[in-house]
Amino acid sequence: MTVGLKVNLYLLGEADGRTHYAEEPVGDHEPVLGTLSVESAALPQPAPPVIEVSVRYREASLTTMPVDLSRFVPPPREALKLGDKVTIVKDRTSGIRYPPEWLEQYLGRTGRILWTTAGGAMVKLDKGATWFPYTELEHSDER
Repeated sequence: MTVGLKVNLYLLGEADGRTHYAEEPVGDHEPVLGTLSVESAALPQPAPPVIEVSVRYREASLTTMPVDLSRFVPPPREALKLGDKVTIVKDRTSGIRYPPEWLEQYLGRTGRILWTTAGGAMVKLDKGATWFPYTELEHSDER
C-alpha cells in the first residue's frame, strides 16, 4: 500500500521560461508544499490553471542518492547574519548562474546583509538591495 498526499497548485504566472504555481491554504492550515516552479516547455500551452502534485512516501532502500544533489545545494559557508558586511565576488564554485553582464555591475561592491535564505542573502547596497547566492558573497571581518 502506497501512502501519500495530493495537493492542488494554482497558476501564479510565467517568467524566464518557468511557470510558477502556489498552493492555496485551506482554512488556518499552513501550505503543505508552498510554491513550485515548472519548466514551461514541460507543460501544455497555454499553461494549465491548476496542477495536481502527488507525493508518495517510500522506504529508504537506496544506499546512495541517484542524483548528484551538490549542484542544487550551496557549498557550506560560514553563517551570515543580519547586518554582516559582505563583498560581491565572482562565483567560482558552481559555474555561471547569472549572465556576466548582470554580476559585473556588482563585483567588488560591499554591502550589509538584510536577510538570508537557504541559498543566499539579500544585500543592501548603495542604492537598493539585491539577492545573491552565497557563492557570490565573501564575508568581511568588519561587523
